[in-house]
Amino acid sequence: MASETNNLIVSFRGKKITLDLDTDKTVFDIKGAICEKDSLQPTEIKLLWKGQLLSDDKQMLHDVFVGPKRKTYRLMALGTSSSESSVMEKELKDGMRKAKLIRDDLTSAGRQQLEQQRRHGRMMMNKSRHNKLLSSPYGFGKIETLPNLPNRDMAKKILSRLAKDPGVLACMAKHKWNVGSLAELYPEGKVGESEVCVMGLNKNKGQQILLRIRTDDLRGFRKILNIKKVLYHELAHNVHSEHDIHFFQLMRQIERECTEMDWTDGNGISEVEDIPLYKGGIYTLGGKQHSTLSDQSLSPRELAARAAEMRLTAEELEIQQNCGCELDHQNLFLPKKSSDQHGEGK
Repeated sequence: MASETNNLIVSFRGKKITLDLDTDKTVFDIKGAICEKDSLQPTEIKLLWKGQLLSDDKQMLHDVFVGPKRKTYRLMALGTSSSESSVMEKELKDGMRKAKLIRDDLTSAGRQQLEQQRRHGRMMMNKSRHNKLLSSPYGFGKIETLPNLPNRDMAKKILSRLAKDPGVLACMAKHKWNVGSLAELYPEGKVGESEVCVMGLNKNKGQQILLRIRTDDLRGFRKILNIKKVLYHELAHNVHSEHDIHFFQLMRQIERECTEMDWTDGNGISEVEDIPLYKGGIYTLGGKQHSTLSDQSLSPRELAARAAEMRLTAEELEIQQNCGCELDHQNLFLPKKSSDQHGEGK
């Protein structure tokens, strides 16, 4: 067979290597001959005959080239040196690390369509989460607005938005709070001016929370973010009655949790998104001045509360000063039970 077949052509890396054929040689011998012409080791080369891998290095060529005799036999060789493998692996890792996470080969219309798909996916996920929270046993029982005041429907929308706020609901579920009702508080007195000007009230640690949502002149509504601040304050009264250091710590925790657990990033839910942030009225930030009692006349508990109070923002200080929880509730104008008063489940 060797005298009649004298050519063996091995295709390797785009080149053709012609070897003298000796059928008494092994597969390993052919690999060694290829290595003489390239910087590889025999163990780093693979030979293929008619698409089949020659995996046995000890196999004789006359056992490989069976069948009709040919003048020329052709093999294909594959191989990568260990140094080449290291370089390719490093390049692959560098490429993956530097690869852009956002496709930049899309057209403007393609990018717009991709963003719409992402928004739709987030909307469906948020809707599912929100429906789960609405079915939770924790939250607000009903909404109550004051009768005989203008824009009563808008007042109901504002309170509903607060009651259904995803962050607020998640926070209340975490603390297992169930407030009987979220109600409107009559805006008696002028903010920052009057001796008595109540911004919010928590009755009996969660039986009812009342919020001042209207401006002083009753022609508009306060900023929704400012009303939220008062709500955080009143929620802290579910646990602590007095404005001590523990109260302030919980109030800050509630605000942080309501913000972090609001997956809508403050956008709320669509059915109440038409609420204006501010409309008409008078709003003056400020409040009554602190008394000038000396530290020696205060108890350690009072000193701790004062230290916490000194760290409050101007807005938080005003809310604390105008909280109705420490006043005589009988002197406050509270929603009256009447046939025309709104009542709504959460």
